[in-house]
Amino acid sequence: MNFNDSFNFLYFDIYSKKITFFYNNKERISSYFGLFLTIIYILFSLVLFIYYFIVTIERLDMKVYDSVIYSKEIPSLEVNSNLIYFAFGIENINTSFRFIDETIYHPKIYYIQKRKKNGEFYTLNKEEILYERCHEKNFGEEYKQLFLEGELNTSYCLKQFNATLSGGQKYDSMSYIKIEILPCVNSSDNNFLCKPQEIIDKYISGAYFSIIIKDIGFNPSNYSFPISPAIQYLYTIVDK
Repeated sequence: MNFNDSFNFLYFDIYSKKITFFYNNKERISSYFGLFLTIIYILFSLVLFIYYFIVTIERLDMKVYDSVIYSKEIPSLEVNSNLIYFAFGIENINTSFRFIDETIYHPKIYYIQKRKKNGEFYTLNKEEILYERCHEKNFGEEYKQLFLEGELNTSYCLKQFNATLSGGQKYDSMSYIKIEILPCVNSSDNNFLCKPQEIIDKYISGAYFSIIIKDIGFNPSNYSFPISPAIQYLYTIVDK
């Protein structure tokens, strides 16, 4: 810079500056290669911005993390037949559908409360819960499409009930619902109408006992309606 040039207050700086190159009274530290890299950086930044903008709007790449934390306090849940409605029964060995036939078997359902003493559980309370043939409407209209036609007509369901489910084996107390499956035994109560023993054995020996429980699913990609109806299927084998 020529000191004979007119003074420009914009060039005044009380702080020290590194040595730079001036051309036509303007600071210049660039080249055509530097200009090329600058354009590349700008284009690359725009491409990244547009890409992540589209991914965010269209929800194309979603990650969901979950974890399970066990409470130190005894967990509990107030439930009723609307909240935890479920269907159950033994499956027919020929069709794999649950069936109702009290000349072969019948269920007994109990609500049980237990408390631990000296490391072992003892029963505080045991109440029988009534059951009935399932009604599809009790599951709710939004669950209707999840069942096969007529599937619930051949299943048992609990009648209206209210209970508190709580605790577990690792806690000092627990309360739960217990389902017993009992083979038909001739007596005056059933007018001695049980099927022959070999038929009873055929249907309940090594047969599948299944439960379908009303549940909810979670779809993190759907911000407007993340909760959707779902059904949980549980199976186990029973034997005489």
